[in-house]
Formats: sequence, structure tokens, C-alpha cells
Amino acid sequence: MTELTTVIPVHYLFEFEHEQSFEKVYAILPNISNSIERFDEFVLEDGVDLTLPYDGFYIYRVYQQTSDSNLDPDLSDGIVEEGRAHVYVIDSPANEYNENITFNIYE
Repeated sequence: MTELTTVIPVHYLFEFEHEQSFEKVYAILPNISNSIERFDEFVLEDGVDLTLPYDGFYIYRVYQQTSDSNLDPDLSDGIVEEGRAHVYVIDSPANEYNENITFNIYE
């Protein structure tokens, strides 16, 4: 994305559109890459940075902008990347207990 970015300072607006419901959610995420000239890196935590309403496939679009608060793609400075993301829930392990159960009978 950095090679397609034309504004300084840049803030990246992410748009995620669910492929079946067409519901859209937005977030502004910082580029945390240690080597921006080689690759871009972003961390997104569902429920913290934004809340994705469904599991499944999303079309994502990344827009460049100078604003650090705008969530409207129409007011951005243009799209720099588009792709497809698969969102799924990771099942948590069940709690299993391996303890000996002792029964006491009192007479």
C-alpha cells in the first residue's frame, strides 16, 4: 500500500463489507511495519478496533487519507488496496478435568 500512497501524513481507513449481507464496518488502523519500504503490517482485533457482525467472507478496501478520524470513504483521498478476507471463530478448548472422584459411604 505504501507504494500507492500519495498523501502525507497518511492514515489508512479500512472498510470491510460482508459478502452476503453487504453490511459495512470501518476502522482506522496504524501501519506497524518495521520495514515499511518492504511491506505493510496492520493488526486488527475484532471487538476492539471494530466489530465484525458475521463470520464468513468480507471484501476489504483500504483508503488513504490525511484525517485521523474520518470514517467516510467518499471523503478519503482514494483507494490503495482491495482484497478478500475470511473471518471465522476459533473454537476455544473445552474445560476438561482429570481428577479422581472419591465416593464415601457412611453407615
